[in-house]
This record gives sequence, C-alpha cells and structure tokens, in this order.
Amino acid sequence: MVSYTVDYWSSSLHDEEIGVRQREVLMSQSRQFTKDMDLFGDLKKDRNKFGVIGYRKSIWDEEELKKGGQSTFDQRLVVKAFSQSESGNISWWGTIEELVGKSIAKSFGTGEPLPVFAVILDVDKLVHTVEKIYRGPLRTDTYALSIYNENAGTFEAYKIIGERVSLGADYKVFSAEKNKHVVTINSKLLNVGGKCDIEIKDPNLSGNDEFIRTLILFVSTLKFQGEVENRISKTLSEMEKGKLKIKADTEELGLMRNPRYLKSTIT
Repeated sequence: MVSYTVDYWSSSLHDEEIGVRQREVLMSQSRQFTKDMDLFGDLKKDRNKFGVIGYRKSIWDEEELKKGGQSTFDQRLVVKAFSQSESGNISWWGTIEELVGKSIAKSFGTGEPLPVFAVILDVDKLVHTVEKIYRGPLRTDTYALSIYNENAGTFEAYKIIGERVSLGADYKVFSAEKNKHVVTINSKLLNVGGKCDIEIKDPNLSGNDEFIRTLILFVSTLKFQGEVENRISKTLSEMEKGKLKIKADTEELGLMRNPRYLKSTIT
C-alpha cells in the first residue's frame, strides 16, 4: 500500500531557515517560488522526502497584509508544492488556491462557512476543484473533489468525509464509482508541527497523478482551514451589515476567465 505524508515543520522560523541567498536560488529554479513564499513542511512518499510545501505569506499573514494597506478581509490562502531533488533543486508540482468569491457565495447560500478551492497541477492544463459541502457538528466535515483523469479520459468524483471531531482531522475518501473507500487520511495537527498521513488503499489510484497531487494539496490546507472558515464567517457578517465589499484578487480572476471569449468581439 502506497502512503504519503505532509510533515509540518516543528519550527516556526521558516524564513530564517531558508535564508536570503537560498531564497534567491529557489526563485531562480522555479517561477512559482515567489518572493513571498514561506515554506512550512515536507512531502514524503513511503517515508522518503520528495518535496516541500509553502504558502504565500503576503496575502495570508496579518502583519504582511497590514504592510500592504490591507486587512484580514483581504486574506486568501494559496499553498504551493514543489518536488525537490537530493541536491536541493526544486520544481513546481502544484498549487491549491482559495476561491474567495465562490466561497462567499456558497457560504451565504448555505448559512455555513464552506470554502472552495481551485487546484492547478503541472501535469495537465485543467483546473480541478475541491469544495467543502458539509460542516460539523451536526454532520461531519465533508468535501467534494472533482478531477479529470487525462490518461483514462474520464471525469472522477470523490468525497472526503471527516471521521470525528478531535485535535486533528481524520478522513476517509470515497470514490463515486461503487462508493468505494479508496484512501484514509490520519492526522495530528498542532499549533506548531504535526503531520498528515495519507494511505492509498486502492492500488489503481497509485498511478493517478491528478488524484494523488490534488489530494496531497488539499491535505496541505488542513492546518489553515479553521482560519479560512472564521474569516469567511466574519466577512459575511460585515457584508450583511453593509459595512464591507469584497475586492477581487487578480490571480483569482485569472482562474475565472472565459476561454471562449474572443478578444475580437471587444468594441
């Protein structure tokens, strides 16, 4: 059985650990490693490290937002994964981005903070989605995952169902095909450190790059999910009072562009 681990670093000194010189080297190796990337963990396959994960702190950390004249209402979660060679060279692997506009609309419609995420991978040209569809305590946290399997030429649907309310987040993943249990996620999330173990129970999925990468990126966001949902709730509260309008992020708008729109039609 193949297993993956998202291993959060126990130290909070991310920037200091990277160093200015090393940051410049990483930026030169991948355009996706932006100046504001803050690495926070390792990616492992069968206990062997193969990559690192980080988030864009300029649009997440409160202090960084204030420097740019913004507030936590402008916050947006963007987590990126990079494969890493034994020599330390990195290559972009995939990104999961919070879709603030869709999250707000869905949460307003349901009355619960339910975030929506877009997933972009280096193995295909499509945008996959992960969205929360239920929230505890009356029902366990549940997410829906939709991807396109390029090798098979088929759409695939999965649901990620929380097992319990605890310090951490344990989930089972089911495939829409025969409602089969295909993955188990066991985690222990701490204020500093922690890890999430992903056990692939269905051998047919071990070679499904789109699924594996999307799931690992989703798991990488679990440490942030509570903050995301709290901000969504506060945002909706301020909007309903007429005190707040949501500003559009240009990168989020880029994910919403109409591919069939012809520039020649502009008048």
